[in-house]
Amino acid sequence: MEQMIKATVLIENTSDSSLACEHGLSIFIEFEGKRILLDAGSSEAFCANADAMALSLEGLDACVLSHGHYDHSGGFGAVFRRDSEAKVYARKEALDEYLSGAGGMHEISVPRQVSSCRDRFILVGGFREIFPRVYLVPHHTAGLDAIGEKCRLYKRADGRIVPDDFVHEQSLVFSTEKGLIIFNSCSHGGVASIIREAREACGGKTVYAYIGGMHMKGKKDGWEICTFSEAEVDALCETIRQEGIERVYTGHCTGDIGFQLLKDRLGEVVQRLTTGLVVVMQKI
Repeated sequence: MEQMIKATVLIENTSDSSLACEHGLSIFIEFEGKRILLDAGSSEAFCANADAMALSLEGLDACVLSHGHYDHSGGFGAVFRRDSEAKVYARKEALDEYLSGAGGMHEISVPRQVSSCRDRFILVGGFREIFPRVYLVPHHTAGLDAIGEKCRLYKRADGRIVPDDFVHEQSLVFSTEKGLIIFNSCSHGGVASIIREAREACGGKTVYAYIGGMHMKGKKDGWEICTFSEAEVDALCETIRQEGIERVYTGHCTGDIGFQLLKDRLGEVVQRLTTGLVVVMQKI
C-alpha cells in the first residue's frame, strides 16, 4: 500500500463552502492507519463540519493540543462526549492560565469546562513518540519570552503576570521518506526555532512540509495588520528556502496580509489553510 498522509481542516478562520468557520483551528490527520485530531477550535462547530465531511470523531487513536489557548481547545468537550475513551496529549503547562494584552488584558486559557476534565489529558513533560514516526516536540529554545512580550501574550506564574515563553506549545511531527512534516498550529515560538527543534529531535532529518499558523496577524484601529516587519518576513522566507521546504500550508493567525506577503515571495510553495481543505501527500 502506498504510504500517505491526509490532513483535513475541520475548522479555520475562513471557509470557501457552506462549512462553518470561526477564529480557531482543528485538523484531522490520517497516517499509517492512525487517526489523530490536532486541536478542536474555539467551539464545537468543527464537529458539525466533521459530520458533514463524513469524518467520525469516535474511536480516535489520539488527540493533540498544540498549546493552551481557547481557540484550539474549546471544542474538546464535544470529543469527550462522543468518545468516552478519548485522550488529549498536551504539554504539562497547557492547562495553566494564559492572557492576551491585545485590546485590554483578558484570559485566553483552555476553557474551564475542558480543563476540568483532567483525566482526559495526557500531560507530557518533554519529547514523546506517540506512534511509530509520529512525535511531539516541545520548545527548548531559550529566550522565547521576548516573543511573548512583543506579541503581548502572557501567563500567570507564582501569582504574577509575566511574558509567555510558550513552554505550553508543541509541534506534532511526522517522519517520512520525503522528510519531516511539521504541524505547529500557531508557531508562537518562531518558525526557525520550531524547525531547528524538530530537526534536532528527529535525527537531523530535513523538513518537507510545514503546516499551521505563523502568528503574523494583528489589529490597529480596528483594521488587520501584519505584525512582522519586512525584514522579519524576508527572514522567515529565507529560512523556508534554505531548509528546502517544498510545501507550506498556512492560515489562522497568519492573517490575509501575512499570507499574501509569504505568497508573493515564495509562490506556489505557500498555500492557504481554509475550512474543508484536504491535503494529501503521497509516496512519503
